[in-house]
Amino acid sequence: MSSEYEFIVSKTLLEKSRKLQEMQNNDGSSKAEIDYVKMEIEALVSMYDNYNNSMSYFRRAQGGRNGLREVHDKT
Repeated sequence: MSSEYEFIVSKTLLEKSRKLQEMQNNDGSSKAEIDYVKMEIEALVSMYDNYNNSMSYFRRAQGGRNGLREVHDKT
């Protein structure tokens, strides 16, 4: 199951990774520029992981509260 958010973050992560490779192969790139792109990649990975972790929680819990409502309604 993939959302538009996952697709966009994955696509951007791939673009930034390619950009980093090009910058590392190019002697004209400054260390500051390379470090900035690395920071962007780390942020994108974090965004992707956080989204997947939270969504997997909700996907597993789907319908889990229904049983609680039924028990509460009977009392």
